[in-house]
Amino acid sequence: MSKRQASSLDGEDEHAREVTPWVSSEITATLPPIPKILDAELEQTVFRHPGMSTLGPSYERLEWLGDAFLELTASMLIFQTFHTIPAGQLSQLRELVVRNKNLAVYFREYGLDSKAQLPPDVDNFRGEGKSKDKDIIKIHADMFEAYVAAAIISDPENGLQNTVSWLKSLFGRTLKDQILKNERKEKQREAEPGSQMSQLSPKDQLRLQIGAKGVLLRYEDIPGPAKDKYSGLPLFTVGVYLDGWGERNKLLGWGTALGKKEAGQKAAAVALENKKLMKLYRTKREKAQKASG
Repeated sequence: MSKRQASSLDGEDEHAREVTPWVSSEITATLPPIPKILDAELEQTVFRHPGMSTLGPSYERLEWLGDAFLELTASMLIFQTFHTIPAGQLSQLRELVVRNKNLAVYFREYGLDSKAQLPPDVDNFRGEGKSKDKDIIKIHADMFEAYVAAAIISDPENGLQNTVSWLKSLFGRTLKDQILKNERKEKQREAEPGSQMSQLSPKDQLRLQIGAKGVLLRYEDIPGPAKDKYSGLPLFTVGVYLDGWGERNKLLGWGTALGKKEAGQKAAAVALENKKLMKLYRTKREKAQKASG
């Protein structure tokens, strides 16, 4: 591995370490301090529109990098904070912070629009409601993305850490209502009976619900689809069988996945969804426990 590759991997690890979940109590109402760009020439590039390229390079390359960094940072923050919502809703939350309209608002809140180097035909359109306002919004959003990249690049020692911390605070202000709502739901979930059970794997849940001394749950390969129709990769199908509670070789559920472990977990999840059957075996388990007690 080259030194450059090692350095890149170290940077990725550092990024992952710096991105921690939001906590509503840490979100401030005031605009967080913006990291400085330590390279004067790079700072000029951030604010230079492609139409002003005779003066030097435009923001386009920096914008490309900043766009990727913003999306990754927002994704990691949202993923680590909102533990239970599905992927579609995660994407909606991310869109709230990384969409052009929002990034342009950030750009203007920091007064960065006063530094923008724009051609005359673009510079005339700045206000809300103008026919070309969406164009200036896109430009300001692009420049904001370029600023993010430049803040990191210009400070090899602290740029990444400072920028992640800044974006966490900035994005947190935008999503504060959603973060508060999520925290309330998390507290309610923790207070609900059986909340600890729901955090266990399906196999463990099934074992705790109907397992007992002399009762055996077996996970065995059973016939199923040979390959995934999209990827062509081999598939595994596993069934979960019960020996006990008056049953012998009772198939409770089955699951198919790219790995045996995942297939087994799916089989257990299917068994747990059979509420009527689970209630029957839990009742037998409770009676057996009372009799032995």
